[in-house]
Amino acid sequence: MFHLAVAQVNRTSIYYETHGNGFPIFFIHGHGLTHEMFKLQIDFFSKEYQVIVCDLRGNGKSGKLTQARSDIIETQCLDLILLMNELRIGQAAFVGVSYGGLIVQHLAKHYKERVHSIIIADSFCRIESSTLAGKLQLAAAYCSWLVYFSPCELMLPAIRLSYQRWSQAYSEVRKGMLDKRPIELYKQRLAASQADYSEHLKTINQPALCLAGDFASFGIDCMKGVVTRLPGARMEIIPDACDPSNLCQPDVFNKLVRQFLAEQLKCQEESTAGERRFG
Repeated sequence: MFHLAVAQVNRTSIYYETHGNGFPIFFIHGHGLTHEMFKLQIDFFSKEYQVIVCDLRGNGKSGKLTQARSDIIETQCLDLILLMNELRIGQAAFVGVSYGGLIVQHLAKHYKERVHSIIIADSFCRIESSTLAGKLQLAAAYCSWLVYFSPCELMLPAIRLSYQRWSQAYSEVRKGMLDKRPIELYKQRLAASQADYSEHLKTINQPALCLAGDFASFGIDCMKGVVTRLPGARMEIIPDACDPSNLCQPDVFNKLVRQFLAEQLKCQEESTAGERRFG
């Protein structure tokens, strides 16, 4: 089953698509990209699950982002919860890549009863401003307006060089740059730079899988920072991949996520059966 629509929630419009039937999985896109980055995941997972993809507020085909940067992530998360209500979904698994990983962390902390399990890829829980890499990342966030407001033609050669090994990733990143919404992207970049879930993660009890491409040691270190704070989280390194790893190595990414979800759903079924037997 395939359905696309625009939901009017939280005083904005959210573009979304649903594919397939079964246990629901939300895929949350990365910074500067849209639901289209999950084409390969839609094809793969919709054979067994109900796959929901959408454009976060301020991105793609969804409504404008007018919130103060301190309210952006919470507002985007509330949009998703209200979308779940529209779709009559009580609980779902959430997969977040890059910026989407921050959204997933926020959901797991503040909307626990709606989150069955989480998969976080190529993301972080906070920027370590005390380190050189962290200081550079913060500086890049505040200087990113140069990228967002510059003519696309100036940025495309650098993007092509960065993703020369991964044509599918390059295609989506290039499209994101050509279709960018500069002001809203910049606000989200600053919101991400200020996010800090390092303490929140310690209280999250949903099953968690963390993924990172092996191409950049900095990205692996960021994901290790998430894993060490998430009780019982599992980490997998994806060979020959960078952010977004779901596009660099989609077969490996899909296999790892599918295996994790199957394990968690089996555990849930066994637990439910046990409660019925002894309840």
